[in-house]
Amino acid sequence: MALFKYGININNISGMRLLQEFKFHLQLSLSESYIYGTATMNDKYYSINIQQAKNQFIVLPRDFSDISEPYNALISFSTDDDNNSNNKRISMTSEIQVGQGDLIEVYLDQDDMLLSLAKDLPVEITIRMYTTSPANNEGR
Repeated sequence: MALFKYGININNISGMRLLQEFKFHLQLSLSESYIYGTATMNDKYYSINIQQAKNQFIVLPRDFSDISEPYNALISFSTDDDNNSNNKRISMTSEIQVGQGDLIEVYLDQDDMLLSLAKDLPVEITIRMYTTSPANNEGR
């Protein structure tokens, strides 16, 4: 499995307790400067928008209002089924917020991350929220 690392070691998140995990199946399209489409979880459909921004964070729909404060999370985009040897995974840490609408908004602060997603559109996004921020480890 090819693995892209953006300043974190996703295989070594020690000392933290997983609070919640959300896994959405994606059907995405590419626009001129952003990625958009549909994210599905438990037969619920959400629009999703992925774009470049100054700060990196994710806004979840109001259905996730039980998330009472901003959390940091490990976000992983997968390009194929986890059992497929050609699966590519792009992972990052991000702040999680809850918005007022029904849209999942993903803001990326690294150009190369958005370009990697655009070249091979992901089919899944997993959001793992932890008790503390996953430690950033250098080395890509």
